[in-house]
Amino acid sequence: MKKLVQFFAIGLILMAITACSPTLHSMGAASMPAPVTHRATSDSAVSEVEVAASGFWAHNGDADNIKQMNGGGGNVSATYRLGSVFFVSAAVGGYGGSLKFSCDEDADCNDIVTFTNEEKQKSYSINGSDNYNDWLKTGEGKKSYGFWNLQERILLGIDANLGKYIILGVAGGIQAYQGDSDYDDVREDLGDIGYIDNSDARNGFAPASAWWIGVRFGKNGKFGNFTIEFDDVYKGTIGDWVGARKYTYAHPTGFFLGVTEGDLISLGVFAGKQFVF
Repeated sequence: MKKLVQFFAIGLILMAITACSPTLHSMGAASMPAPVTHRATSDSAVSEVEVAASGFWAHNGDADNIKQMNGGGGNVSATYRLGSVFFVSAAVGGYGGSLKFSCDEDADCNDIVTFTNEEKQKSYSINGSDNYNDWLKTGEGKKSYGFWNLQERILLGIDANLGKYIILGVAGGIQAYQGDSDYDDVREDLGDIGYIDNSDARNGFAPASAWWIGVRFGKNGKFGNFTIEFDDVYKGTIGDWVGARKYTYAHPTGFFLGVTEGDLISLGVFAGKQFVF
């Protein structure tokens, strides 16, 4: 038993100190910067259709093996609420921008690569070197690259009012994306020669979830509501999953604004309008 414990402890230490190849995602794999919308007041319990449109700005300073990422886009969503706490929501959107490649501190960007493609070796090595860090120092490695992606999301969930002031809910579904850009071209080339772990293809989909808690201001929310939402997209292995947190204020007139933070989009600002039919 003692040896088993020691073996387990050594394994944890090795996992902690052993770096891995840097992972690069498609920007479309980021959680959609569109918050789940809610009923304007807590005393509403009728069936209704809601349509929301929003625009956003996205940024990543230096994380997720990218840096100086700036982009923007928009989302449109439609939500059908039964005469109860249950709802179904579909959202579609897209965004684009530019970024530079980088290397996180916990990734081993000096891994030696054995080239099998001479043309790619010539294009992506410097003075015969064969690691990602050296490529980042070249002209190609310092350049900014454009990206664009379309995103779609479908969620089924429960959005409940606990009394007149508390909002609590959970939802699950699918998020998909499509993209084709200079960033994707170079990301695939770097993956082909082994510099990086190219986590995502140009197109893909994965299970997604969201849960949230919020508070209404004034009786039944006559002054609006504020929610904190936690989103996750479960694509690939656990280490490849991406998540986000959204902080949103919504006014009874339907206008809303907020901030998102998480993987790939480390900081985002969004604003929009919800219409109820």
